[in-house]
Amino acid sequence: MKESSLALLILLFLSLAAYGQSVVRAQQFNSGNIPIAQPENVAIDENTLAARSITAVQRLEKDVLVYRSLGEFEANGRLARVSFETFQNDLQEVTAQVEPILSRLPQGRLKTEISNALDSYRDGAFWWQKIDQPRVVHVSALTATEFNRTPSDTAFLSTVPYTVAIHWRQAGRYLKRAEALQNRER
Repeated sequence: MKESSLALLILLFLSLAAYGQSVVRAQQFNSGNIPIAQPENVAIDENTLAARSITAVQRLEKDVLVYRSLGEFEANGRLARVSFETFQNDLQEVTAQVEPILSRLPQGRLKTEISNALDSYRDGAFWWQKIDQPRVVHVSALTATEFNRTPSDTAFLSTVPYTVAIHWRQAGRYLKRAEALQNRER
């Protein structure tokens, strides 16, 4: 009898302690000592996180050239303002910064647009790597396959810059949509 009443007393005490902690958490105070409901505080945090991720992805947008038309791309032919190595480093830094933020954002259009923009930059970097020709060539990096390209390989590689430009353009569109959604939620 003593053991069951002791267990009941402990259970009652633990449930009261848990209830007290949940009440304290629900009433957080801002600088004016006015209680703020938990959902508003979470929304502010989500907006801040989304703004940080958008700002980080905008760093990649500054590295690349986004063309409005095919003619404009063909006239210039450049893919970015920076070298491939610089873009690759920036992409790695931005990815390391944005992915943890994306994991904390709730599912929705804003998270999807930011994620799609980052993925488009990754895809563009993947294709850019296929055609990147560094100015300094290490002899150990040379392989026989680079010199024995078939005509179909050559034709395929000639379309890769267009693929990269399309990925940059798509990334810009996703980023603009994310910015518009972010501004609407404020």
